[in-house]
Amino acid sequence: MINLSYPQLNGKIVNLREPSIDDAIDIVNIMSYDIAKYLYDVPYPYKIDDAFKFIKSSYDNFRLHKAITFVIEYKNKSQSIQPVVGTIAIKDIDYVNEKTNIGYWIGEQYHGKGIATECVNLVVNFGFDVLELKEISAYVFPENKISIRVLEKNEFVRTKEVNEYHSISNTYRNSLVYIIKNNNK
Repeated sequence: MINLSYPQLNGKIVNLREPSIDDAIDIVNIMSYDIAKYLYDVPYPYKIDDAFKFIKSSYDNFRLHKAITFVIEYKNKSQSIQPVVGTIAIKDIDYVNEKTNIGYWIGEQYHGKGIATECVNLVVNFGFDVLELKEISAYVFPENKISIRVLEKNEFVRTKEVNEYHSISNTYRNSLVYIIKNNNK
């Protein structure tokens, strides 16, 4: 297990930083039904209390070395303040087996700008280079073609399909499992 202060990752078009209570309203404002339907445990409508719980759990999970959640700021040159456009996390970190899962979402109005692709790349590199993990997986619903494309651009490989209980819809749903392995380990 690696002892870290909260990391910040900077890319060409995004900054990934720790969530702040001040981000709650932005997160609520960009969470839409069309985003929430692809996420495993995000209610819709998404309310301010949901955002507060998410931010608190992000800190709790970081403190317990279970996950690292970042808010995504988009470096838009036409705006002086960088807007929060989504979140990305490595979660269920297993330091013994050197594995983790990745999850992310980007507000609809920011799709098609390369944001998710860069975020996944930054987090994968952090997981391999800093956390020294061997493998990172992602679970995605088969109909989420945009997310599948992001994973494939980042060299994730589809390994299997699983049927899991989805608490929000109260049904079982199929998910595709994508994995990327650290070739340096």
